Amino acid sequence: MTDVARRPGDPPRAPRPHKQEQDPASEEILEVAPGVLRMQLPIWMPGLGHVNMYGLMDDRGLAVVDPGLPGPQSWKAMKSRLRAAGYRVRDVHTVIVTHSHPDHFGAAGRLKKEAGAQLVAHKAFTTWSLQRKGATLTEAEAERLEQQAIEEASHYRGPSLDELPSLDDHDHCALDEITTETQRQSVPWGGSTPWGGSKHPQPPLSRRMMIRAMRLLYAPPDPTRRVHHGSPVRLAGRDWLSIHTPGHTLDHLCLYDPEHGVLLSGDHVLPSITPHVSGSGQGDALRSYLATLDLVGALDGVQLGLPAHGHPFDDVPGRVEEIKDHHEERMERLRDVSLAVGPASVIDLSHELFPKKHWGVMAESETFAHLEHLRRAGEAERWDDDGVLVYRVAPPASA
Repeated sequence: MTDVARRPGDPPRAPRPHKQEQDPASEEILEVAPGVLRMQLPIWMPGLGHVNMYGLMDDRGLAVVDPGLPGPQSWKAMKSRLRAAGYRVRDVHTVIVTHSHPDHFGAAGRLKKEAGAQLVAHKAFTTWSLQRKGATLTEAEAERLEQQAIEEASHYRGPSLDELPSLDDHDHCALDEITTETQRQSVPWGGSTPWGGSKHPQPPLSRRMMIRAMRLLYAPPDPTRRVHHGSPVRLAGRDWLSIHTPGHTLDHLCLYDPEHGVLLSGDHVLPSITPHVSGSGQGDALRSYLATLDLVGALDGVQLGLPAHGHPFDDVPGRVEEIKDHHEERMERLRDVSLAVGPASVIDLSHELFPKKHWGVMAESETFAHLEHLRRAGEAERWDDDGVLVYRVAPPASA
């Protein structure tokens, strides 16, 4: 989300540049790195036209990354792309899911089931469909996961990837620590937000019934292997390193091939859209996002970025700096807006930051992430006004 609301006196807005992530899915199959195929699947989500499913070839068959949305239309497109690449569903031996958004995990469970494949995701991966019993993933545990990623990022100095730290299993969130409470929070409608107000309203009854019916056919993306930061994953005949990159989601996972300098960046680094940072009320999502942006930008020898949306790009460190600049500009804008309007709710501030067509829970969530980042840095204060969080950003120290 890169648009901001215009205020009186602002210069006329230039025409918006084309965003390649919005391009419709092409049927073209390309080898974009040694042993790595790019296959584009159609998706039907605001601001996006496709998701890249990468196929990593080896003597066993194929591993695929992010096999698209659930449902028969996406499944048909996926099988068509596999056929065009010379593969069948049963040739898939591994499915990797970068994070818990449906355009990435939607077909993963079915593919795992029909191909007999291993399903790989980060330790913290969860969706509403994974029904497990255990202790709730508390705010403290979620914040610990984010803090670990920040520490992992700060400890990497290169030039050797041997210095990329990996943590013991007991240092991470186990599967049974992720429960129905976390899953309920991931359902995209109903309920309240941490800042006050409601999530998306429930869809019409007909759509809810369709979703319930689809769940009967939908295979949950239940991982057979949960990796932690630094875990090696064998793909395309070589070892890739798991890199935990929370911010867009808590469970976001990138994979790095040090042999060829290739980063499977998921939604962590996109070529022309600034990824959404999801404020959830658990930890400082923006802080961990910025820290792990620095981490992937500093990977020794990193050259080619393979994003989940948009085309491959060859300057990962440069794109990282552009995204960081965007967030610094957003925080500067937020400071200006807060000083102009005074104490305000997250919803009201999001309406100042984003154009009306983008108003809603995503704009509010990103505004909340920026406000919490400023608050934790001592640059903003907040209080509760009858269940609604109110923020005031402090003026600069020199003012």
